[in-house]
Amino acid sequence: MSAATVQDVSAAVPAPQRATGQNQAVAGGRSLRVLVAQSEIKSDINLSNLAVATGGGILGGLIGAAVDSARAKKAEVLIAPLRTAMGDVDGDALAIETAKASFANAEWFTTAPDTNFSKDNSPAGKSAYLDASSNAQTAFVEYSYDLSPSFDALRIIAKIEIAAKDSVAATAKPEKRLSPKNLVYSSSVASIITLPDASKDKDVNAARWAADNAKLARAALGQSFARLQILVPRTLALTGHEQEALSRDKKNKRIVAGGFSGRPQPAPEGTTLLWTGGGFVEVAPLQ
Repeated sequence: MSAATVQDVSAAVPAPQRATGQNQAVAGGRSLRVLVAQSEIKSDINLSNLAVATGGGILGGLIGAAVDSARAKKAEVLIAPLRTAMGDVDGDALAIETAKASFANAEWFTTAPDTNFSKDNSPAGKSAYLDASSNAQTAFVEYSYDLSPSFDALRIIAKIEIAAKDSVAATAKPEKRLSPKNLVYSSSVASIITLPDASKDKDVNAARWAADNAKLARAALGQSFARLQILVPRTLALTGHEQEALSRDKKNKRIVAGGFSGRPQPAPEGTTLLWTGGGFVEVAPLQ
């Protein structure tokens, strides 16, 4: 099939409606594919702004890359003891359990969905699964977990993409097939658990996460996954109008919490809940 033909077929497909928890019945059914590309907890760094400060260009880019590389190496050294201590933690199993509970609570499936797991989060991998699946739609739920740049919080992000098997021609490139405009639904939900009495010294914070066989990190990981079982169905249940109302509430000024920007929502004391425009972000203390 020629590229022009593919484009014509794609253009003939109506723009997908923003799906919500109210859209339960889907002819052909849905499957649930859980994705966790990583095999151990990650560290994060703040991208360098030096390239901007120096006016950009090759020199600024090189300086920025060098600084970011140094930060990354430092973070890898600091997180190594924690990774060793958490070597027996099965993050994949926790993700599968969380995804099943999240969608069951959201009532997106009228029957138990076909659920499977993969480490391949690439567009090509997702596209291949759409072709192989007997279901009309697939909910791809990808989990990533890391420590914040200052090591003062553990974070889990659930990226949700629901794709229809026939949204575009099967011969289209995977990147196009899984592009935002061709998805049935997409959102991103984050649960951030802060380290009690965190230090401004990330070396100290890193050591505390790893101490006592990573006792605090294990607790934070469990708490964060548990919170996603509540936050994800709450996000999925919002109608398009409800999402727009939250996003356009100009009287509710955006704030920054946990490194995310959003409009604050009612939450228990000590906890911050934001609506980012594409999902909820909750920043909570370790229980």
